Amino acid sequence: MVTNATPIGGPTAWTRSTLREQDWLHHISQPLPELGIPALTLLAKKAKAALEESPGLMVIRGWPVEGRSEEQIDLLCYTFGSLIGAPRAQKTGLVTTGANQPRRGMDDRGLAFHTDRGGPPGPPHLVGLLCLRAAVRGGESLMVSGHAVHDRLLEECPDLLPELYEDFHFGAGTVTDFDRVYPVFTRYAGRVRVQYNRHWIERGQEAAGKPLAPSAVAALDAFDEILTDPDLVLRFSLRPGDLLLVNNDVVLHGRTAFTEDPRARRRLARIWLD
Repeated sequence: MVTNATPIGGPTAWTRSTLREQDWLHHISQPLPELGIPALTLLAKKAKAALEESPGLMVIRGWPVEGRSEEQIDLLCYTFGSLIGAPRAQKTGLVTTGANQPRRGMDDRGLAFHTDRGGPPGPPHLVGLLCLRAAVRGGESLMVSGHAVHDRLLEECPDLLPELYEDFHFGAGTVTDFDRVYPVFTRYAGRVRVQYNRHWIERGQEAAGKPLAPSAVAALDAFDEILTDPDLVLRFSLRPGDLLLVNNDVVLHGRTAFTEDPRARRRLARIWLD
């Protein structure tokens, strides 16, 4: 068990009051009708700096998405994503279809703070969401620095923090899910990786036949309690043409509940990058 956890600090441990809009929001200032590679390369360089250094997220506003087919949207996400990382082999298009959608996280309920689990070989390094159609009401994106949560835990309950450097099962009961075993906080190469999803941790531990110890429950509860501090939470609404990019090793994301027009569902395209 890790017993010498130290503060992370620095610009990645931001709060809402320390983060400036220009740190995370970028407007495409010139029309990019054909989205040429030179223009995309310059934009990707700026995005990579925000994702890898600080604050670990970026919204690029102004992508030309109106009237484009699903195949064109997939190509757009893949082309730009390839300039930032290695796209996962997956179907990019993702439609959220409200109350009739059975899969958790793709319905109209609020979504708790988490990092994406992804599929094999493990959690993706970066997550991208391109807004094609917004909800009628609600659906705000919520962002929290996992590094800020770490440092608050160290300050307020240092006796519980080491528990979160131990392994947890992030799964639902299949052999593949049992392979999803990793800590909430991991130190590597001078950095701290954050992976968190309370829902999947509880399901994974139960499926593995390893109920959470009281000390682990207390540590997870402390993590969740810190997430309720509004000063840690960056809130914004994605507009059509907004591309949200998140460092999945640093920033937790969530979403408020939303109401949509059943004739024009809220629609996002997602891409995972390594």
